[in-house]
Amino acid sequence: MTDGDTVDFKITFFHKFKSLEWDYLTSLSNDKKKLLSHDGRLENYHPSHVLEYGEIFATLFGLKPCTLLAHYEMPEYATGLVEKALKPMFDEFQLEKEGFELWKLKPPLTELYKGGWMFVNKRHKRYSLVKQIFTTTSSSINTVDIGRALGYPLPYGKYTIQYMDDTESKERNTCCVPMVEYKVGEGNFDTIHRHFDQYAKLWQKIGRNLTIDLSEHPSMEKWFMAIKNRQKK
Repeated sequence: MTDGDTVDFKITFFHKFKSLEWDYLTSLSNDKKKLLSHDGRLENYHPSHVLEYGEIFATLFGLKPCTLLAHYEMPEYATGLVEKALKPMFDEFQLEKEGFELWKLKPPLTELYKGGWMFVNKRHKRYSLVKQIFTTTSSSINTVDIGRALGYPLPYGKYTIQYMDDTESKERNTCCVPMVEYKVGEGNFDTIHRHFDQYAKLWQKIGRNLTIDLSEHPSMEKWFMAIKNRQKK
């Protein structure tokens, strides 16, 4: 398969999976929708707030080593998503031959991520770390190593950062469609900026616009705006 063919099949996968994921989330029973709602209320359930296609897409293109699928309030959520959307696409596109894995987490990881599944890019440089962390039999798990295995900028901290699919927000006529979310502390802004830039460029490949929400991190928001203003000059 040529590089061009590889890009084409991944983009086709993206669109098909995105559609199947939406169908799955909208077909859930009301009781399950409540579990996925941020406050347990049906009227506040928004499928666009729990979409995983962005993480899956980033893993396909090697920006992320893996995607962890899990939801603490609804452990069966991940298995449903795998059965209804990810596994059919995994088989149709023969992703195992392309260097990807799909497997269910086992104890003791399931104490942290009930019902969790892993979608893994074997060709990523952190593949060995992913296997080490997410197949461990030790009850002592380092959260920093988990963050590294998931491909997030470090160090951890109290500020939440989100990447938003602005194109999807407009198409769905909704406030926001989070694609990536992680927590960081002060500093390390250049690393975060580079991380976001890689994702934004990937989204551009499929004609979509990715934005970054720094509203919970005032000092970085100020730094980021200064960068953008300098670029305009």
